[in-house]
Parts: sequence; C-alpha cells; structure tokens
Amino acid sequence: MAKLKLELENENEQTVVYTKEKVKGRAVRKAFQTMKKIEEADYEEQLDTLIDYVVDVFDNPGVTEDSILDGIESEELMSTLSNVITDVVGVDPEDADNAQAKK
Repeated sequence: MAKLKLELENENEQTVVYTKEKVKGRAVRKAFQTMKKIEEADYEEQLDTLIDYVVDVFDNPGVTEDSILDGIESEELMSTLSNVITDVVGVDPEDADNAQAKK
C-alpha cells in the first residue's frame, strides 16, 4: 500500500506535513500518463505537470500549486515531486537505476 508524505513550508516558515494513507488504482494510471507527458515536455511543462499530479493525488486544500511552489526549496522541488509518483507506482528509484545499469 502506498503511503504518501509531502512536507511543505508555510508562510510562517513552519513545516507542514501532508499524508495520504490510501492511494487508489486510478492514481497509478494517472502517474503513468503523467510520466509519458513529462517525457514529451519542456522543463516548464514538466514542472507544471508534476505539480498538477501531486495536487490531484493529495486532494487536500492545503496542497496547491502555490503551496508547493512556495513551500519547497528550489533544489528539492523536482525530486520531491518525482518521489510522489514513484511512491504511487511502487518503484524504488534506486532499483530502477540499477535495472537500467544492468541492461
């Protein structure tokens, strides 16, 4: 079972942790669609697509485009968003890298 966690800094510079205990199968399907769209997009579109996915999968009024953009440090933004997708589909990024290296 996928359990998602997203840490965002609020306007008071306090960390707010959002969790999603249960993730339905539809989120997996949308994750694959999102990954395909990312492959064909430029950097700005990739970022917007990832943000839209994370907002959709958390389905929480505290998780918005603005709260993500303002609440995650720049150097952590892409990896944090990408980790949500890998958590949903149940892929360990290190295992995926190792599998690619073996080919």
